[in-house]
Amino acid sequence: MKLKGVLLIALLLLVGLTGIPAQAKPNAQDFYSSNTVSKITISVSQKNVAKLAIKPKVAVWAKFSIENAGAGFKFSNLPVRFNLKGTSTLRQNPSLINNRPSMRVKFKRTGPLNIGFLGTLSSLTLNSMTQDPSKIHEYSSYQLFNAMNVPAPRVTYAQVTLVVDGKRYQKGLFAIIEPYDDQFLKQRFSTRTKHVYEPCNHWTDLTRAGAAKGGEKCDTAVFEVKEGWKKTPNKDDLRLLVNVQKIANNKKWWTAMDRYTDRDEFVRMWAVENFTMAWDSYSGSIVNNYYLRSDQLGVFTMHPTGADESFSYNFKMDAPSIGYPLIYYDFQVQVKGRGSMFARCLRYKPCFNQYLDELKATKEMAKKIDLAGQMGAIAAQIKAPSLWAVSAAQNWIGVKSSEVDALLAKYGR
Repeated sequence: MKLKGVLLIALLLLVGLTGIPAQAKPNAQDFYSSNTVSKITISVSQKNVAKLAIKPKVAVWAKFSIENAGAGFKFSNLPVRFNLKGTSTLRQNPSLINNRPSMRVKFKRTGPLNIGFLGTLSSLTLNSMTQDPSKIHEYSSYQLFNAMNVPAPRVTYAQVTLVVDGKRYQKGLFAIIEPYDDQFLKQRFSTRTKHVYEPCNHWTDLTRAGAAKGGEKCDTAVFEVKEGWKKTPNKDDLRLLVNVQKIANNKKWWTAMDRYTDRDEFVRMWAVENFTMAWDSYSGSIVNNYYLRSDQLGVFTMHPTGADESFSYNFKMDAPSIGYPLIYYDFQVQVKGRGSMFARCLRYKPCFNQYLDELKATKEMAKKIDLAGQMGAIAAQIKAPSLWAVSAAQNWIGVKSSEVDALLAKYGR
């Protein structure tokens, strides 16, 4: 008998003789579903802090400690690599000590099975939520995306302490956002992932010149490859999707979209973005904060990110061009165009009708999952600092539900 079989039998006999139930190890599901806020400490040297100030997106070594009473675990001094995240915050001040930038923590996998943190986690994103006074926008948005079968991150929270050469800095409340990494992709999709793409800048669409050119990183590309480049170091799948956008005939374009995308999932994505008023999104006026994931057959899905400014600015859900505050100040114009695929969907009746139907489904889903109630519960759990901002987000649900009803009546759906 093989050694593995002998060990298994011995373990079963031991449990049977002692009557001691097997104890499940802490896992990612417990972590994300915990009803308590984690406590995280990141210990880093002043030398590495200085490196991050110069190159904030290049990871450095640190020690990571985390405790969560609800999930029943406590880990200390785990070796990690971490870097800073964000755009506007890093441009203003990339200092880890004097500012509150978002962070990406990458865990060191261990053992012959290459096991990640809590068994499956290879990384965590710590979002500082500087643009969200309610602190619940991302949690609430992703709850609705997932309920609408648009795979999106899970969210939990932590109070974060930074320790630099022994000196402690209280950085406050962060949202822990599940990353679109290999573990997420394996758990959420039945097909094997080929690539995950992220736009390198604002206003980055498939119609942008050179969209499918360049390498893995943004220094040579329009779209960065977040997953899959090592195994498939080309963008042939993205090039085919770019070519679909060059089809002039709307009917042929819509047919091609069915071949190269999960077309229904794309439309659901846009419906949730519009219901939550995510102006800083693909179907918003900044064409931003989205991922494109392809499988081995070259079929793409679309996924949200950066939803911290949802529930915050009203715009028409059927308008091909919309505005948002920074347009007025920075560009001195009232509106800008939205994501090209969404704008085209508005112009092509079969797609537009499906979009209206998905808006209705989104409205009904928000009620079914009691999204307003979930907002109140998570706000109480994290002791949200701005109750008026929480109430404002809750009120959006009723406001947008009424607007969806009016839109359906307008177009006879």
